[in-house]
Order: sequence, then C-alpha cells, then structure tokens
Amino acid sequence: MAPEHPIARVPGSGADALVERDGTGVVRTASGRFLRLQNPPPGLIGALAGAPEAGTPAGGEAARAYAERLAAETAEREDGDAERRWPSARRNTALVGRGAVADALADALAGWGAAPARFPGGAELPAAGGEHPWDLVIAYADSPAERAGWDLLDTLPGRGTAWLRGYREGEVCFVDPVCVSPGDPAAEQVRRRRLAASPAPRGLDAWQRASAAPAGELPLPARTLLAARILTVALAWARQADTLDGYRGTLWRFAAATGEISEHPVLGYDAPPPLAERPDRPS
Repeated sequence: MAPEHPIARVPGSGADALVERDGTGVVRTASGRFLRLQNPPPGLIGALAGAPEAGTPAGGEAARAYAERLAAETAEREDGDAERRWPSARRNTALVGRGAVADALADALAGWGAAPARFPGGAELPAAGGEHPWDLVIAYADSPAERAGWDLLDTLPGRGTAWLRGYREGEVCFVDPVCVSPGDPAAEQVRRRRLAASPAPRGLDAWQRASAAPAGELPLPARTLLAARILTVALAWARQADTLDGYRGTLWRFAAATGEISEHPVLGYDAPPPLAERPDRPS
C-alpha cells in the first residue's frame, strides 16, 4: 500500500520533499520553512530517494531532472542560511584551551563553518599568531592555573579581535562578558570584580592561586550548559545580533551542585595609573 504522503529527503541537504495524493507538493527546508513545489512530476519522490515509484516509468527523465534542479536550489538556499548564521567574513577564529569542553566547542564551530585554529594556552597564541587578524578568540580553562596568559590576550579587542572566555572553578562554571572593544571588561578586570564582590575575597583569591589542576571531570550537564552558553554568545557576536550588547556586560555562572544559573552585571574600568604617576596626597 502506497504511503498517504510520499516523502523523501532532498539529497545532500536537510530538506524533505512531500507530495500529496493530488500531485501537489511542498519542501520543508532545514530551517523549518515550507515551500510550494511547482508542478512536481510523477515519480519525483522515487527520483529523490534513488528508487522508482510503483506505477511510474523507471528512471523517468522528467522526475530525475526535476530532482536535480530541486537539489541544486536547496543547496543554494542552505548556503545562504549558513552565511546568515555565521557570516564568512567573521570565520577566522582561534580556540585556546584543551579538554572535553574545548573539543566540543571546536566541533561545533567547525560544523558552523568557523573551524578554529587551536592553541593549548594563552601564552602560545601571540607567539603563533603575531599580528594574525583573528576575528574571534575563544578561551576555555579547566582550572584557574590554565587561565595563565589570558591577561596577555586582553589587548585583542584593541586590535579588532573579539575575546570570549569560559572556565570552571571546581564544579562552578563561568562565562565572562565578551570583549568587542577595549572598553569592555577584560579577563583580569572580571577576576578583580569577582574578588571585590565576594563575601570571602581572601579565600577566593587563595583558592584560585592554589588550584593548579581541575578536581575531576566536570559533570556532563555542566559541560553541556557551559559549552552552550559560550556558543550562544559566539553566535550572537558572529551574527551581530541585538542580544550582543547584553552579553558584553554580563557574567554567567552555573553551580553544578545546586543547578543554579545566575547572571551578574560587570562593567569595564580604566586601569589605575602606576604609583609614581599618581598625584601626591597629604599625609
């Protein structure tokens, strides 16, 4: 018995073609849109699936030609979707860090056409890239010690490179505000802001300095949420979305032990001048 609504995947795409019993048809694109097919020939579904349909001439030329045109037009639409998702002019990316989260980020970026150059730590990026005009640098650290060298990368926005950071402290995860311009809060500024806002700043500072290695593997839900937040911010930057301004001043935090997600405003600030340049004060 023939299916009520014959359907087949358009080859080489994420779209499905569906033909009704009355001969009308639609294509559901990978983005979820429905487009009407114009005069689909008998046997189209079989031609798309690579198998002739019962009651239609095997290898019908009209159906094969229509299927080829449909596949070409669908591929063109999906190329346009990919360009809108992550513009090709902003795909020159670098990823600092290693481990499961960094690997997941690399795979996702590659799937979006922005496969990053990889560097194990912050100190290696300037030496390897020099004046390389990265569009975006993302860094991930599994421990406070792995954030060494990030302060060297705080100058990236001044060279036209966006600078995005995610990290964990034990099983507490953070994503810093994304730096797009020199006035945005940089890695060292966020660290100091966190110390200033902490009810136990000395303990936090001492713990960060003492934690040379991550305490075991980060739980899967935490890894998933952390990577998702980094990718969400990166995608907003790539598309220059309206949400980007909010991400430029927001620190994201997830505590795996309680499942609590929170966001905290963080503003950049001018670095204090060297001690010798400060005006004298009366003693």
